Amino acid sequence: MSILITGSSSYIGKNLINFLEKKKISYIGIDLCKPYTKKCFKVNILEKNIEKKIKKKITSIVHLAAVSSDQLSKENPRLTYEINILGSINLIKFAERKRVKKFIFASTEWVYGDFKINEVKSIKSKIEIDKLTSTYAKTKAIMEKIILESKLNYLILRFGIIYGNKKSNYSAVESLVEQVKNKKVIRVFSKKTSRSFIHIDDVIRSIVLSINLKNKHILDIQGPELVNLEKIARYVSMILKKNIKIYEKDKNKCSIRKINSKVSNKILKFKPKVLIDKGIKKILKIK
Repeated sequence: MSILITGSSSYIGKNLINFLEKKKISYIGIDLCKPYTKKCFKVNILEKNIEKKIKKKITSIVHLAAVSSDQLSKENPRLTYEINILGSINLIKFAERKRVKKFIFASTEWVYGDFKINEVKSIKSKIEIDKLTSTYAKTKAIMEKIILESKLNYLILRFGIIYGNKKSNYSAVESLVEQVKNKKVIRVFSKKTSRSFIHIDDVIRSIVLSINLKNKHILDIQGPELVNLEKIARYVSMILKKNIKIYEKDKNKCSIRKINSKVSNKILKFKPKVLIDKGIKKILKIK
């Protein structure tokens, strides 16, 4: 078994490779950025002759390569469509020619769009591409539809908001940790804005489990609890023994995303293990 990881120099890609290295699982990584290990190579997923660059037998593909944030997609929408759609289509064609047994696509909870108050969504919810306002979300939703119509044995993983020991492209969790460390006044739009943040360790576990999962599925990969920004900031301040004040820019802009991942967890035999308090301690390197 040899796994092809696209976006191998990304945050998820590096953490996945670290896991595979420990377990001595065969892999190849490709990315436009500097290769992460000797088994990684600088390859553009837009290249038509991609199979000339990848000669080893590939049994599974974990497709992580993408313009992977809403902010980055706003800054360069054309590049976002080229990489997230045209690059992914090129990779699908490669996978079909090579008769790859499993194609795992990293999607996002952003495909669900906006949430009404107390609304709960899941893999059974309808995805309405024309109503999505985020370019990033649109490209992921479009690719989901294309994958569904392909001949691939696919697995689509709709990840929640991922956090961990990132050095860039922060989620709200890392951002709040940095604010509490360096400031006395923390600024958020709304204290009650809530997400089921998922730690990178649980993300990697879900990907590894998906590699051996039979049949085609779309799955929600969420963290173990719905938590608001105020709770995160207060918890960090408690650990660091700092007194802080939380300033709300607009408390009416409270955004709560409730996603029911019970069915997905059952299919994948997955249970997220890292609660937000443990995840924050990992960021702060406190045992």
